[in-house]
Amino acid sequence: MKPKITKGKPFLVSVITPVYNAAQFVTRSVESALAQPETAEVLLIEDGSPDGSLVVCQALAEKYEKVKLLRHPNGENRGPGASRNLGLKQASHDYIAFVDADNFYLPNRFATVKDIFRNIPDCEGVYEIIGNFVQDEAGLQRWLNANRDPVKLTGLTKPVEPGDLASVLINGGCGGLTLDGLTLRRSVLKKSGFMAEELRLHQDTDFIIRAALVAKLYPGNLQEPVALRGIHDHNRLSAPRSQMREYKNRMAYWMCLYRWSKKHANSTVQKEILRAIVRYSKAHKYFKKFPLNLFPVRLVWLTRLIRLVAYPEVIYDLLKR
Repeated sequence: MKPKITKGKPFLVSVITPVYNAAQFVTRSVESALAQPETAEVLLIEDGSPDGSLVVCQALAEKYEKVKLLRHPNGENRGPGASRNLGLKQASHDYIAFVDADNFYLPNRFATVKDIFRNIPDCEGVYEIIGNFVQDEAGLQRWLNANRDPVKLTGLTKPVEPGDLASVLINGGCGGLTLDGLTLRRSVLKKSGFMAEELRLHQDTDFIIRAALVAKLYPGNLQEPVALRGIHDHNRLSAPRSQMREYKNRMAYWMCLYRWSKKHANSTVQKEILRAIVRYSKAHKYFKKFPLNLFPVRLVWLTRLIRLVAYPEVIYDLLKR
C-alpha cells in the first residue's frame, strides 16, 4: 500500500544534491534546502571535483547535522547520474527531491507539494516550475549565445493529467520538467529504476519520463518558481557544442529511453518514442545556420534521416512495424 500522510506522520523529504566544481555555489544550495521545514536530510554527493568542492562539502557536513556527505569509491568522478543514484540509494525518507549544487530553493518550496500529497492519496509525485538566477555577466552571455532566454521559466506551460503526462513529455510542445521542480515518493524507484549512469547529459530527462510512465505525477505550482537555476559561465546547459555533438547526445538519450521502454512499457509507448526519434532526427540541423532555402525541404529531411543508419535498431524496428 502507498503511504498516506496523516497528522501523526510528518512530511519529510530527502534532498539529493550532486556536487561537481560548485565550491562557490553549494553552500547557498544546501542552506536553501535546510531552510525548508520539510527537509529531513540533504545528501551531498561530491563527484571528484578538482576545484575544492570537497572541502566545502566537508565543512557543511560538520556544521549541519542534517547534511550527509557521500563520495564514490576512491573519490572518483562518475557523473551526475551515478551521483544522484548514490544519493537515491542512501535516502532514508519517504519523499525525494533534488537540487543541483549551483541551484537553490525558494521559500516554501514544499508547501504546495505537501498539500497535494495529503489531499490526493494516489499521488506519487508532484512537478512544479523553476526559474533562473544570473550569477555573472559571462554566464549570461554564454546563456544567450546558446539561444536560451534567462527570463523564461522551465516547466510545463499547463497542467497535464497523470495518464497523459509521459506522452506530452515525449512529444514536446508544452515545455518539460526539471529535477529541481520534482518531488517523488521513494517507492517510485521500484518501478522506474534508477538513473541511466551511461548518460552524461539528459539522464534527468530520461529518468523523469520513466517516472511519468510508471507513476501518477500531479501538477503543483505552475505559476511561480519553487527553485532557481544558476546561470554562470560553467553551466553545462549552455556549454558550447557542435550540432553533431548535440545530435549524438540527444540521440543517446532517446535510445536509452527507447530500450528501457522495450523492456518495461507497452507497444503504444514504444511506437510513440520511435516516432519521436524520427521526428527529432528529421528536425535537427547539420549547422546552426543551415541555408535551408538553397535546397528542397524534402531533400533536406531525407539527408537528415539518413543519419539514423548509425542506429540500426531504429531502422529495424521501423521496418518491422
